[in-house]
Amino acid sequence: MATSRIWRSLLEIGSLIAFATFIITIAISGVAHFDPLCGEELIREQNSPDGRYVAAWMERNCGATTPFVEHINLRRANTRFSRGFFDGTIKQGEVFIQKDNSMRFEWLGSELVIEYPDDKAVFLKASRWNDVPIRYH
Repeated sequence: MATSRIWRSLLEIGSLIAFATFIITIAISGVAHFDPLCGEELIREQNSPDGRYVAAWMERNCGATTPFVEHINLRRANTRFSRGFFDGTIKQGEVFIQKDNSMRFEWLGSELVIEYPDDKAVFLKASRWNDVPIRYH
């Protein structure tokens, strides 16, 4: 009888601990989602000549301990970019990432042309996204 009460008490305590852990996990996830680590600022967008795609130049700021990053992302014209749940970054359609902020881009027909000054600061340089060829200068 006494052993039965002890087990019941232990189960109640274990259930309370599990429930408290669950609530704390949900709260931390909510804070991380609604106060993301990084910010994305749109600098420029341009539609492709056929209107099917949008190229967007953005600046990513993840705080004082990391450098700003410039990137170009592509998306279909009838969609929007979605941000990462926890960090707030837009990685969907990333085709070019660099640390420097001096770049240009333009559509030449169905091709996206990206001009930038130096390969040393480049982290990503895709040659194609879906059916869009990408050229660099």
